[in-house]
Amino acid sequence: MVPAGTRTGFGDRARTLLRDVVMQATVEIVRTQGWARTRMGDIAAVAGISKPTLYKYFGSREELAREYVDREVDQVLQTARTVFERYPGDPERALTEGLQHIVEDLSRNPLIRAVFTDDAVAASLLPLVTTHGERLLKHAVDEIAAISSVALPGALPEDIRAYSDTLVRLMISHAILPSPSVEDSVDSMLRVALPLVRAARENGNAAAPTPGGVDAAGG
Repeated sequence: MVPAGTRTGFGDRARTLLRDVVMQATVEIVRTQGWARTRMGDIAAVAGISKPTLYKYFGSREELAREYVDREVDQVLQTARTVFERYPGDPERALTEGLQHIVEDLSRNPLIRAVFTDDAVAASLLPLVTTHGERLLKHAVDEIAAISSVALPGALPEDIRAYSDTLVRLMISHAILPSPSVEDSVDSMLRVALPLVRAARENGNAAAPTPGGVDAAGG
């Protein structure tokens, strides 16, 4: 007899796998034909499951839409996490490379293109953006703030929040109405972001204990 805990763990993994397969199918269909023309039956067919099974895991088309837009945003945020993990001791380099990758990703992202495009397929996503926009913005700011807090331990929480909010809005702005090149967009954002990064690093260095625990001012 299989232990109950083992059955539960397998069931959780199976549900996660099924949701991943459904999301992959949704992304494939939406990027091809737009959200307005996407039907639950189409998604079920591409995912290789029955329509009742799809509704069992996603109670409605709106619930599936919510997870779809979350997935699109999380893919962009994962880019930021990956770059900052690559350069844990060099936030300036991580920020520079991260912004370049993120702006490139955003310029191709269907949710961003839906806001400012003549492409009917992309434009059909605009209702999703307007419906979920505020929640997605908060989610993106929360994630960037979490990444920044680790990369900039000397920064005050309120500064991290303001910085993250500004940076996310700048990235979206440059993705929707880009500069002549990605490099120009990144350069403009770095002029805003780097002063805070450098100030935070200085604050962190000033707050760090001196070797042996002796205060430098007190000798």
